[in-house]
Amino acid sequence: MIQEIYTRSPDDPNYRLDVLSHSDPIESILTKIKMIFGTRQGQTIGDLNFGLGLEDLIFETRINKVQLEEQIKTQISQYVYESKDYNIQPKVSFGKADGYDYCVIDILINNQKSLGILVK
Repeated sequence: MIQEIYTRSPDDPNYRLDVLSHSDPIESILTKIKMIFGTRQGQTIGDLNFGLGLEDLIFETRINKVQLEEQIKTQISQYVYESKDYNIQPKVSFGKADGYDYCVIDILINNQKSLGILVK
């Protein structure tokens, strides 16, 4: 089985201090999705289509939840190879609170919430 580098941040509530690598497919999926979310298109040499650049996409353009969910699904199907074996679905919602806009993106893997991202 392939070992991958453990990349969870110490700020993550599920962080484990004693882990340096893993072979968990769910952990691999989440790592790849975080990489997609944190990379702007054009930033990766060799594949200019990789990444979303969430903040730019959400706040610098006028995109609705359906369009954003479709872009996320496209990136997942292209770059998360485990998506062939797992049902990975994004759920996007937008809102306003205390004078600022925000976006919440939940990632469901086999209908179980596995990752939540708040962009504000």
